[in-house]
Amino acid sequence: MKLGTLVLENNLLLAPLQEVTTAPYRQFCRKFGKIGLVSVPMLYTKRIQNNPRSILSNLYKIEKERPISVQLIGSDPIALRESIDFLESYQFDVLDINAGCPSKRAIKAKEGGYLLNDLKKLSSLIKVATKYSSHLVSLKVRTGFKNSDNIDNLAKIVNKSSIDFITIHGRTVKDRFDDTALNLKAVKKLKDLLKIPVVGNGSINSPQSAKRFLDFTKVDAIMIGRGTMGNPEIFHQIHKYLKEGVELVFNNNLIKMKKHIDLYEQCINNYIEENIEFPYPIERYKFMELKRNSIWLTKNIQTSTNIRIKISKAKTLDELRGIFEQIFDN
Repeated sequence: MKLGTLVLENNLLLAPLQEVTTAPYRQFCRKFGKIGLVSVPMLYTKRIQNNPRSILSNLYKIEKERPISVQLIGSDPIALRESIDFLESYQFDVLDINAGCPSKRAIKAKEGGYLLNDLKKLSSLIKVATKYSSHLVSLKVRTGFKNSDNIDNLAKIVNKSSIDFITIHGRTVKDRFDDTALNLKAVKKLKDLLKIPVVGNGSINSPQSAKRFLDFTKVDAIMIGRGTMGNPEIFHQIHKYLKEGVELVFNNNLIKMKKHIDLYEQCINNYIEENIEFPYPIERYKFMELKRNSIWLTKNIQTSTNIRIKISKAKTLDELRGIFEQIFDN
C-alpha cells in the first residue's frame, strides 16, 4: 500500500509511544510479523533545540529499520525548524507532527493535543514542517480537543497543506484513553473530507477490532499502540484475519511468557552490541527494558497480578533474573 509516495508492505503501523517503542521493542514486534511502518518514541523539539545529544540513542542506526517514522512534539516554530535541520542528516521516511498527545505536560506546554484548540498555531507548524523537511510529512491528531465540532476546519487546513498523510486517534484529547469514548463516526467524517490517505488509531487491540475500524471508517491503514503491549503477535493476527479470515487467538502462558522475555533480551543485546557508543549504563538499560516489558508480557496469564507484583519489586537486573527463576521454575 502507499502513504503519499511511501510504499509499505502492508497497512499496519506501529504507533510512537514514549518509553515503549524503543529500538529493541520495534525489533521484537517485527519478529512476529510484518509491520508496514514503525516509529521511534515521540521527541520534543525543545529538547532537540537545547540538547540534541540527549536524543541520539533514539536515532541510532534507524536507517536499518526503514520504513520508519520520527515524531516531533512542540509548539515553537523555531524549535521545530531547528529540529528538522538536525534530523536532515538521518535517513528515515516520515516526519510526523504530534497534535494529539493528551498528557498534562503537553497541554500545559500548549503542544500536542492542545494544538487542536489552536488551529492557527497548528497551521503555522504544518507550514514549517512541509517547507523545511526533505522527508514525507504526516500529522497525528485526535477527533478534537473537547469535542469533534472542529473537524471541518481541521480538514480545510490539512487539504490546503502539503501533508502527505494524517493519522487520527478516534477520541478527543479530553477523552484520553477512555474505551467508551471511541468515536468512529468522527474518524469516518475526517476521512470523507480529506484528499490524502488517512490512518486510523484507537482501541485496536484484536483482529476483530481492526476489521471493525477499517470497515466502518474506510481509512487507508491502521496504527496500533497500546494493543501491542503484551501481545507482540497482534500484527500477525490482524494480517491473517484481514487477508485470510483466520482467527489466531493469543493464548498466553508461562512457557510463552518465558520465550518472549528471552527473545526480548536477545533484541536488547543486539541493539547494544550494534551501538558502539551506547550512552547508558548497560546493566541499567537492560533492567529497565526487561522489567517494563516482562510486566506487559504477563497479559492474559491467570496469575498475572501476582507475577506483576513480584516483578515490580525488582530493583536490579540480578534481582529481576532471580524473580524470573522463581516464576518459571515453579
